[in-house]
Amino acid sequence: MNYILIIFSLLITNIILLGSLVNVFENRLPAFFAKTIRYGKFACKRKPSKLYEKFIYEVPKSWFRHFYILAVFVYTYIFYIVTNTYIFRQDIPNWFTYMLKTLCGEERYAYASATKTYIAIALMTLQVYRRFYDTHFISIFGKSSKINFITYLVGLYHYVACGLAIICEAPKFADYSSEKAETVNVADVTSIDIFSIFLFLWAWWHQHTTTKILADLRKNKEGVVVTDAYNLPEGDWFSYLTAPHQTAEILMYGSITILLWPNTTWFFVFIWVLSNQVETILLSHWWYQETFDKFPKTRKALIPFIY
Repeated sequence: MNYILIIFSLLITNIILLGSLVNVFENRLPAFFAKTIRYGKFACKRKPSKLYEKFIYEVPKSWFRHFYILAVFVYTYIFYIVTNTYIFRQDIPNWFTYMLKTLCGEERYAYASATKTYIAIALMTLQVYRRFYDTHFISIFGKSSKINFITYLVGLYHYVACGLAIICEAPKFADYSSEKAETVNVADVTSIDIFSIFLFLWAWWHQHTTTKILADLRKNKEGVVVTDAYNLPEGDWFSYLTAPHQTAEILMYGSITILLWPNTTWFFVFIWVLSNQVETILLSHWWYQETFDKFPKTRKALIPFIY
């Protein structure tokens, strides 16, 4: 039984159902439901029930940094493992194989080649290292911004599970695979793979750029943080989209999906990221429209110039 896939399936179901309810019937629902997915600038302002305050804790939004502290350790080790396995042809540690069998199930089949797997791990490692840098040295978190503790736990799970989702259906790590695809070979790289890599790096760079734009809104000309207030960002992809840093996240995970196709476990990771980010983007878009009178009508939520 693939527990990683099952958990991502439950997360997808939850965010689609709960998000739809909040989007359409929020005023008729207890504040508990809204506070589960609303945080930061679009946080729920209604007072929650005493039961919520007693059993559901909220933590500072700045704890987002913890996701990437954990992710740096996890992906560094996974990158080390796949390098030893695919480049230096060393055996996979027994404990690691046992862990994959326990979490991802027996009789797993490797659909992507070692080369594609290695590229995917390298790109995701690059992403978590940059996000570590962004959250620790670029982003300015509001002192009063909170996130639901359940959301915090899901974030911790996400980055660990994503790395395992890539390799649980990878050559040598899975039970069945083609021997020809068990080592890194540049000849295995196709034009579609090159497109995926460039798409990832393009979105990767713009996510960093838009993160800097958001952080600068809270600084003066000397670079000193002077406010916790939210302002209307402009420039780069903000000229076309409300939350381009989150759109970039979708593009990056989408590019990995193309690269690893048809890795089933990773496909569920992508659907989770897509559904979660779309909900967040919509909440952000509606919040900006309600908050700023001069919000550009040409700025769209999901698709530039269209919607």
